[in-house]
Amino acid sequence: MRFIPAARSSAWWLLAGASSILISVLMWIIRFVLLHQPFTGMHAFRFMILAVVLSFLFGFAGWIGAQRLWLLSNAGIVIGLILMAFYSRDLTGWQDLVSFFVFLEAVALSFIVGSIVEGAFLIWRLARR
Repeated sequence: MRFIPAARSSAWWLLAGASSILISVLMWIIRFVLLHQPFTGMHAFRFMILAVVLSFLFGFAGWIGAQRLWLLSNAGIVIGLILMAFYSRDLTGWQDLVSFFVFLEAVALSFIVGSIVEGAFLIWRLARR
């Protein structure tokens, strides 16, 4: 995993900032373009805050050395955004809420899996010593 910065590197914060911008824009595209919802500053701001919180939470995990957790969590965000876009098509009624919950489920599941993988590697490293 050479493309992932080292623990305690300032590159994690740059990566988290870039990730939060990218996630915000993708969520806005899904909400306001794919779902044809009218643009509201409040919803855009809330999506941006969610993206910033997730990006910096996972960036902090990478900064402290949990690189597998960071990698799997970001993979979950990507999968969640794809599923969010997929579930927002051709639905009636609650499509924005359903697609958002699918996104949150994918992110939560990837965080849980990443935590389990990171814990297993920690146990393996401690047992090897």
